[in-house]
Amino acid sequence: MSALVPEGFRPLDVTDDFVGLVGPLWSKVEGDGIRIGLPLEPRHGNPMGWAHGGLLVTVADMVMGVGSGHATGIRWPHPTVSLSTEFVRGARLGQWLEGTARIARRTVNFCFCSCDLVCGGEIVLLASGVFKIPDVDKIPEAMRTKVLGKWTNG
Repeated sequence: MSALVPEGFRPLDVTDDFVGLVGPLWSKVEGDGIRIGLPLEPRHGNPMGWAHGGLLVTVADMVMGVGSGHATGIRWPHPTVSLSTEFVRGARLGQWLEGTARIARRTVNFCFCSCDLVCGGEIVLLASGVFKIPDVDKIPEAMRTKVLGKWTNG
């Protein structure tokens, strides 16, 4: 475990190979939400020595997708329907990056979310998106019991 990972965070259990390339991501359930973070390592950097913008967008996408899954109680991918981001400032390598999804509205089919990514106590990225709530009947039957319910810190 990296020294940058705050106390109480656990590796986020996702089976997404792409996210595995940048992670592991870390999670901590607090109240009705789930904090998602990543220690920024040299491999996350761009040629200027800051975290790559594509990495920040990937983390924001995961923050809101996982946040949608936590809100719905379905720990299965909530596909991104739309995603908008605004870069506020650079995120320094060697620091902790994190965000928490805010669910503005939830319908039968979609979660409308936003999040701020924070690094070194400063907002580095603003994001909003719409995420599709998966049809539980289309989740493989063998996986359903494992993926239904909210994440925990245990």
